[in-house]
Amino acid sequence: MAMNFLEHCKFDWMELLNFRERPFRAKLIPSKVWKDLDNYRNDSIGLMNYCRKWRTKVAFLPPLSKAKFYAEYVAVGGLYESDTRQSTIEIHSNNFNKHEFTPRSWDAFKFRFIQTLMHEMIHFMQYERRSEDYNGYYLPHKKTKSVKKNETRKYFSDYDEIQAYAHCILIEYYTNRPNIPVGELVARCKTKRDSRTFGMILKAFNYNFRGNEALPKLTQHILKWDRKYHRVAKRPK
Repeated sequence: MAMNFLEHCKFDWMELLNFRERPFRAKLIPSKVWKDLDNYRNDSIGLMNYCRKWRTKVAFLPPLSKAKFYAEYVAVGGLYESDTRQSTIEIHSNNFNKHEFTPRSWDAFKFRFIQTLMHEMIHFMQYERRSEDYNGYYLPHKKTKSVKKNETRKYFSDYDEIQAYAHCILIEYYTNRPNIPVGELVARCKTKRDSRTFGMILKAFNYNFRGNEALPKLTQHILKWDRKYHRVAKRPK
C-alpha cells in the first residue's frame, strides 16, 4: 500500500458531512483513529468500547467462508440501523484476539476499518436528513439472466450506496495514486485498477456505462467528494 492518506488526514472528518445537527460530540479525526487503533490490536473489548463515542457498535463474527483464505483473513463490513440510529462495524475472524497480524496486514485492517466507519457514517447522515416514509431510490440498470448478479446491480444502483461507495473509492485513490488528479483516475477507470472498490463495482456491471446509470453517477460523486476535501483542506487552521 502506498502512503496512507488516512494516516495523515488531520481534520475532523465530520465537517464533510451535511448533518442538520451533529449526532455526537466526539470528533472523528482519521489520523488520530489510525494511531489509536494500535492500542486495540487483538483487543476486541477495547475496540468495542473505543467506537461507542461515534454511536458505532463493533460486532465480531465468524469468517465469511470456511475456505482457507477466509479463515486466515480478517474481513470488515458494516451496516447502519436507522431505528436505533447506530452504525455497526462487522469484523469476520476466527479469533480477532489471537489473529497474527503482520505490519502490512494490520495497516490494511486499519484502513478498511476507518473506511467502513466513514461509509456507515455517510449512511447515518442520509437517514438523518430524510422523512420516515422514504423507500429508497434506485437508478436504472440493465438486467441479466443471473438473479444474483441482478441483486448485486440493484444494490450498487441504490443512490445511498453510490454516494457512500464514491467516498470509499476516493480515499483509495488518495492512498494508491496520491500524485495523480482524481479526474484523471476517474477517466481511466475502465483500463486501470487504481481502486479495488471501483474495480468490484465496474465488474458487477460488466464495465458497461451505457444503460447502467449508477456508474456515471458514481463518477460524479467521486469528484464531488474530492471537491469537498479540497474545500476543507483550504480552510484556515
